[in-house]
Amino acid sequence: MDDAELKAHIDFETRSRTNLVKSGVYRYAEDPTTLPWGFSYRIGHGPVRQWRWGYPDPVDLLEHIARGGIVTAHNAGFERTIWNYIILRYFPHWPPLRIEQQDCTMARAAAIAHPQKLELLAVAVNSTENKDMEGSALMMKMAVPRKLNPDGTITWWDEPANVERLMKYCDQDVMTECDIDLRVPPLTEYERRVWMLDQRINDRGIYIDLTAVKRCEALVAHSKKEADKEMRKLTNRAVPKCSSDKQIIEFVSSRGVECTTVKKGVQEDLIFMAGLKDDTLVKDVIDLRAASKKTSTAKYASMLKCVCADWRIRGLLNYHGASTGRFAGRLVQPHNFPRFDYEEEGYIILWFHELLADQSLSIQDVYDCLTTVHGSDAPLRILSRALRSMITAPEGKKLVGGDFSNIEGRMNAWFADEEWKLQAFRDYDNGTGPDLYNLGYAKSFGIDVKNVTKANRQIGKVGELALGFQGSIGAYITMGDTYGLNPYDVTKPVMDAATPYQWDATAALYAASKMKYGLQEPQWTAIKILVDNWRNANPCIVQSWWDYQDAAIAAVAAPGEVFYAARGKVAYYSDGRCLWCVLPSNRMLCYSAPTIHTERVEMLGKDGQPYERVKNTVRYWGVDSETKQWKQHSLYGGLQCENIISGSARDVMVDRMFAIEEAGYPLILTVHDEILSEVDDTPQYNAKVFEQIMSVLPPMFAGLPLAVKAWEDKRYVK
Repeated sequence: MDDAELKAHIDFETRSRTNLVKSGVYRYAEDPTTLPWGFSYRIGHGPVRQWRWGYPDPVDLLEHIARGGIVTAHNAGFERTIWNYIILRYFPHWPPLRIEQQDCTMARAAAIAHPQKLELLAVAVNSTENKDMEGSALMMKMAVPRKLNPDGTITWWDEPANVERLMKYCDQDVMTECDIDLRVPPLTEYERRVWMLDQRINDRGIYIDLTAVKRCEALVAHSKKEADKEMRKLTNRAVPKCSSDKQIIEFVSSRGVECTTVKKGVQEDLIFMAGLKDDTLVKDVIDLRAASKKTSTAKYASMLKCVCADWRIRGLLNYHGASTGRFAGRLVQPHNFPRFDYEEEGYIILWFHELLADQSLSIQDVYDCLTTVHGSDAPLRILSRALRSMITAPEGKKLVGGDFSNIEGRMNAWFADEEWKLQAFRDYDNGTGPDLYNLGYAKSFGIDVKNVTKANRQIGKVGELALGFQGSIGAYITMGDTYGLNPYDVTKPVMDAATPYQWDATAALYAASKMKYGLQEPQWTAIKILVDNWRNANPCIVQSWWDYQDAAIAAVAAPGEVFYAARGKVAYYSDGRCLWCVLPSNRMLCYSAPTIHTERVEMLGKDGQPYERVKNTVRYWGVDSETKQWKQHSLYGGLQCENIISGSARDVMVDRMFAIEEAGYPLILTVHDEILSEVDDTPQYNAKVFEQIMSVLPPMFAGLPLAVKAWEDKRYVK
């Protein structure tokens, strides 16, 4: 291997008074107290070397970087930012480190659905090198000040023995990363381009209205204090604070409304029961508690922790954050910003910004305006809704963005060849067909779409969003919570729409069901009918779940053979170590260490009688979405369907992201199926052109009815 082919591996150890986890690396690197203890590096198969303050220049590494040599790191963006922001500040004669010459083992691990944390990844790939966990504990201690002194100076954990031990730990990290580099496959050329685009987007960041954010943070604190006062007033001091759940439960129960918890999924039920008793006080108490507990309002404080000196927040995206390839959010988690209907509520958000911008109004004045016009819970509710609008464009710039309309629902119909639904999407896009949520409800109950009410539409909407990936009653309830649809609100419309025979036959299954989800028989029956009717109306999608599952089982059972599903649009094969799902884009989803698990399961027949059948499933190893731990999972048709649809929607979006960049629209963020750019505020850049670019369908998805809606504004409000 000649010098041009050699890789350098590098790992930094740093210290700062700024919290890296909360601030992100860009704000962290701006802090003048942030400095490296040093770094360890290795070039090719040579020895691991160190550089620390006071050491001579690492000439071999500097020459490698200057030549454009590849520099590999785990979470390479951190090393690049520390190098370019801090090292070059003190050593300007050192060469800069460019994205194009970096290789990231964390990104490579994510691309095959493996853990991103180094210590977990080492276990998952059976590395012969392991992270030094004792040294890791020392690193965490030495990363923060030992003491903040009264004169403003900082005492660090800088005893020579500590530094020696820390750098030994750093050496071991480099050795572990080198071994992982050999065990984790490289990104494809295309995926490497995606990762580099992700890094450029993170480097650009989003510009926020910092003045408004600071006012909002103060308003959050003020509103929570006022909410606590209002809670004491409403309950005659029986409940001291909105966070006093035990006392709230006791208060609600004392008014004759059965209450054992006030968690999010139960609040709608409590409000419904209070309505039956015509008890507006209980409703007000639950509404106030819900508003005060919104975690989204804490994002204002988070914004202030990670915003850089130029009012930009950087590092918001995580490449391949989901196993399907979708980007995930970091820091303030823009993917979790509450959405709102701009047509119905946009004027409220714009008015809110007028109040914030009026410096003659105190925080108390703003609070009073909001409560006077929109009620006592309005400030916290509006603060939550307004988060997106804090992303804005600086002077002379504007935002242009676009959103793929229901791309996952369209993808599901396309893969399964659910022709009636594909035609319905085309007709709707052409302006000749009805709303899909209205049509979905009508199709489920065999009624004329013209007779679907607004309430029916909401029921149909929740069904379309919840049931496409083999979701059942639990999925419907969860999605209903998201859209404010209570099981009690579903019962009467479904009872009226279903035939008496279907209602009675379904209700007869309630007693034997082991999955009642805390529902009474009428509510369970109504949602079960919705699930059954949706599946009856979408037979091709339902069949696709079994086809995906059968293909995966067959592939694991016969390594080396290829098994197709979705009429050849998807392929599964196993190489003995991993099960691979090949998408239309030729990108592959990875399921590690697959095995076939056989068990006897008890099923419930349509007659309500239980029976047993033998069931084969694929089990594989993957990252748990909640705990982030490496654990075994079961693969089933609905999950495979979701993975295929989500991954393919990502592939369409990435294809268009490249096209948008090439057209001169620098991207600053992507959120789910949305793409956001920041451009000069001139007519040359506009929503019409942006929409045209987004609407071009990649050839491998021919026949997919794609719909896009684009917009332009100074704020991220659409």
